[in-house]
Amino acid sequence: IWLIPLVTALVAGDIVATEDHNGTLKTILTRSVERWHVFAGKVLAALTYAAVILIVYVGVGLVVGGLIWGFDPLTTLSGTTVGVGRALVLTAAGTLAYLIPMSAIAAIALLLSTVTRNSAAAVVGTLMVSIIMQLFGAISALEAIHPYLLSTQFDAWQGLLREPADWGPVVRSAWVSALYGLPALFAAFVVFLRRDVTGG
Repeated sequence: IWLIPLVTALVAGDIVATEDHNGTLKTILTRSVERWHVFAGKVLAALTYAAVILIVYVGVGLVVGGLIWGFDPLTTLSGTTVGVGRALVLTAAGTLAYLIPMSAIAAIALLLSTVTRNSAAAVVGTLMVSIIMQLFGAISALEAIHPYLLSTQFDAWQGLLREPADWGPVVRSAWVSALYGLPALFAAFVVFLRRDVTGG
């Protein structure tokens, strides 16, 4: 819950701010390319990076775990046993479920990168948002808001490791993550479109 959001924040928080700082964003925006094309490219780059780092992380875990303990049937969280093939499918589905809130983290980092024009502020700001949500999640008096915190959505993959699969947490993760990610993306898009090219 710490490492992958941190790496995502480092990339997405840097994706606009660094070019802005180095003056290359000004050059790109004065070309004959539409601004929304540039923004879409940055969004896709941030999301692709988040997906690749997560897939590599899970892939290394699978290979190393398999080499050390063997590729045996998996015991699900319900106590039933599934074969290796089914276990790999469930792991892949769980990875995709984990990517959903990661995309919202990337969107928040992209917003902060676009608004602050500062990589460090964007990365630290994204991590602070993540830490604050995790702190709220640890306070039992705030239990009513726990299902709506972005940090809680990182546990949604566990529903897929039950027999039968519990899709409720995954569906909730999708719409809760969208509530965080889509407004952040929209705000970043608006700021990006209105960027003063002459000032950088």
